[in-house]
Amino acid sequence: MADNTPNTQVRTVHVKRRNGKLQSCEPCRVRKLSCDHRLPACTRCIRRKHADQCYYHPAPMTRTNNARILPSPANSSVTSPNSGSRIVQASVQGTYTNRPQIWTPDRVHASTEGRRIAQSRSGARAEKVPPSDRVQEILSVPSAGILMDSAAGRPVGYLGEISSTAFVAELHDNLGIDTPATLNESHTERLPDDHVEKGVTVLKYFQNLDRIEYFVQKWLDKRDSFLMYSPIFRIWFEELVPIIKDALVSKTLISLAAQVTHNTQRSLPCTRDILVQDWAYAATGSNLRWETIGLVLTQVGIIASMSHAWDPIFNDGESRKDMILTILGLISVCIDLSQRCGSRNELLICLLYERLLHTACMQGDTSSQVWTSFSEVADTAVLLGLHLEVPDNADVPIFLRELRSRIFNVIYSMDKLLSTCLGRPCRISYRYCVIREPLDLTDVEICSEPGTLQRRMAELSLTGGWSTSGDVARATWRKASTSRHTIREDILETVIGPHIINIETRLDQIRVREQEALDRMPAFCRLDPEQLIADIKRNPTVQIPGRGVRWRPVDVVCFCSIHLGIRHAAFLLERAVQNKTKSNTSRLIAAARSLLSLVLKAYSLSDFLAEFQVDLTDSLAWYVVPAAGVLALEMLKREQYYQADDDFPRSEVLQQLSVLVPILEAVPADEGNGPICAMGLHAIKKVLDKLLSRPYQKPANIDAPTVGGMNQFSTNINMDNDADFLQWLGNLDFDTSDWQLS
Repeated sequence: MADNTPNTQVRTVHVKRRNGKLQSCEPCRVRKLSCDHRLPACTRCIRRKHADQCYYHPAPMTRTNNARILPSPANSSVTSPNSGSRIVQASVQGTYTNRPQIWTPDRVHASTEGRRIAQSRSGARAEKVPPSDRVQEILSVPSAGILMDSAAGRPVGYLGEISSTAFVAELHDNLGIDTPATLNESHTERLPDDHVEKGVTVLKYFQNLDRIEYFVQKWLDKRDSFLMYSPIFRIWFEELVPIIKDALVSKTLISLAAQVTHNTQRSLPCTRDILVQDWAYAATGSNLRWETIGLVLTQVGIIASMSHAWDPIFNDGESRKDMILTILGLISVCIDLSQRCGSRNELLICLLYERLLHTACMQGDTSSQVWTSFSEVADTAVLLGLHLEVPDNADVPIFLRELRSRIFNVIYSMDKLLSTCLGRPCRISYRYCVIREPLDLTDVEICSEPGTLQRRMAELSLTGGWSTSGDVARATWRKASTSRHTIREDILETVIGPHIINIETRLDQIRVREQEALDRMPAFCRLDPEQLIADIKRNPTVQIPGRGVRWRPVDVVCFCSIHLGIRHAAFLLERAVQNKTKSNTSRLIAAARSLLSLVLKAYSLSDFLAEFQVDLTDSLAWYVVPAAGVLALEMLKREQYYQADDDFPRSEVLQQLSVLVPILEAVPADEGNGPICAMGLHAIKKVLDKLLSRPYQKPANIDAPTVGGMNQFSTNINMDNDADFLQWLGNLDFDTSDWQLS
């Protein structure tokens, strides 16, 4: 007899009974017939034309008579009598009290009006239900895990014009043969039991919704996001809360975890005419994905890291550090589940980058996990083709095109930051990329209606691409810093490259390019940073020139970041010149003093920048420690060869190092870049001890008249009042040896 098994990859259940034999499907088990244990349906059920009744029960001997009845909306948040997909839900070792049920993950019961609207909108964008003879299944069994159905495979990723596929495509084009858009790779993953349980653990974290809503709302109040647009986040959160809440109340977390897994296997919609709202709804509500859950958790973690450890929100038993570590673990679970589902999209790369930030926040940028995590981010960006500009005729909406440019811009910038601070080669080079400046628009403007967005873009074209009123958006600062991206890579090559010759000429060229980049920035970006800090200290409500709005903490941080980057680059270049040419150190000292001075002045605004303590700590680790180290070493050298006409500002540098010591002592040594600050603190204190504790050499006795038992040091000045004494003390040179106190 011919085998009527569908032409798909043969898969069998690997669940074994107590006697060591494979588990049979329910129809074969009840009829006591042999079963070949195939998925999605065994051969016998297919021959009997009962494939729709073939399923594998996780615990058949504990099943009640009505176990196969589809759950009602009152008992499950997931119902759809018309769907061809089904999931067997089971309790895991008694952890969950709900009965095993068969359910169809096509639509989630809408309990709010907002979700009913989302359902109506998602009707046009949802994938068609597969035919009954090709049922896509996710088998949720405690001992079998979840089997991913991805027989169609997934694209291998971006392939360049010199790849073999490009030559074949060119040949086919000349022959008039249709060429597939891309190569596909088989992707069949089986989620082990622990991954199923971990997915449920992620959902269980939302039990304290009030706490999560507190952090998410604080993040949404900031209006502009770092990567993903804040209006999209608002839609995601508002739609996922009732879904997860229903699952928590009805104790159907396993069902929801399987539904989310099923949704994550689907690709996100991408057409030129798709609206931002529709694209957002395609990843939440009934279409909830693991990437969406992970991204929401990242914002909770970010706000938690920006909060003080003594914030009352952390008084319920979980400290700030423990909370961030917990969220970091949940984010990793979401990433793992997404990747096993074959996900490779904008959501995943945003999630990978956010995990990188959380890892750096807890373990420091020098951690090997940060370096390897960023490798995954950079590799995924290239696989998605984000390093190249999207053609104008591509079937991509404006908001998604801008999102991809923003993502790659941020990744490229982080690549240069990590490479520069760690002294390692960069992963991504501008020589193979198209780095496009982001539009100077807020998240709300980018997510507006297409007509409104087009008019706003036309207005920007009349002002050189820069907005001229209102709050300064995150994109504004990113656009300003983009003008230095390629310069930063050339600086890195100059500083650590082994094949650089004629370094002084190269340094002059970089200086010219730095000035040109600064001149292209808006006027408020070119302000003197020391003067701005002084103005804000006197008046925190000082306004941004030409914008009519006050400086916000985020604006000050971004502004200082640009100028610290410029001064740090100058410092590194001068140090490279001094190391390779052994020239005079005066320019290196000036660059180090300038960098150290700006960081210390910025740190004086620590109260104003209270929510950016992590950024301040990073500036201490990456800018202050190297600059202070160079100055301290120079002081030690000059201490050995003292010259009377030495113009080195010894007193000023000593004061700065003395001020720096308590600042470094206040940085927790077990968080983030605290270990680097601790190393710098130890070295600086050693230098100060050596400089300030040198043996005192008693000079020759000097006959001086005494008034009231006090030497006048041959000054013949009457110091009966304090004013005269302070004036004399201010003019005294303590480095000379022609004075003493008796």
